[in-house]
Amino acid sequence: MSDDARAGFAAEFDVSRETLAKLDRYAELLTEWQQRMNLIGPSTLPHIWDRHFRDSAQLLAIAGTGKSWLDIGAGGGFPGLVLGILDPESDITLVESITKKCRFLDTVAHETDTAAHVTVANVRIEAMATRKFDIITARAAASLDTLFDWGLRFAGSGTRWILPKGARVQEELATAAQRFHFDHELIPSRTDSDARIVVAKGVKRR
Repeated sequence: MSDDARAGFAAEFDVSRETLAKLDRYAELLTEWQQRMNLIGPSTLPHIWDRHFRDSAQLLAIAGTGKSWLDIGAGGGFPGLVLGILDPESDITLVESITKKCRFLDTVAHETDTAAHVTVANVRIEAMATRKFDIITARAAASLDTLFDWGLRFAGSGTRWILPKGARVQEELATAAQRFHFDHELIPSRTDSDARIVVAKGVKRR
């Protein structure tokens, strides 16, 4: 794991030594648990700071601090758990249907002292009780139209959807536009020149 990437992350996001120690612990647990279950792509393991932590952290600059977040299909905790560590004023709900992944998320939340404002919901998103969130996010969980379908009942009038997407983002936007009305902007990803972050609001079914 690159010390340069870690130092670069700390400088880019102005991270305190205490917060950096929590992310160090997260990286240790991720490396350890990855041997027992597939939390991230194995080839990305040596690049945790850039491919996972930095990729997640960039969303905080878009959203601002102190928000309530719904992370659909949280998996290994990206982006939601990273955001919870970086922003102790946030209220993060990680939705993950696979129980063993939830055990991992719970372990990291407790060992990084973020469990007080990070909730791990071991349910399918379709079965989760409805409440409204400031921000809805997901990383590699589903296509844009499916995420809108799943997340719409959790969205209030001011909710923003902050969704990292890859090179096929235009295709996904076109497909989603067939079923939903929405306003959006595209923000270039800091970690992948082909990727974009979709920031959508006013999502309604057609």
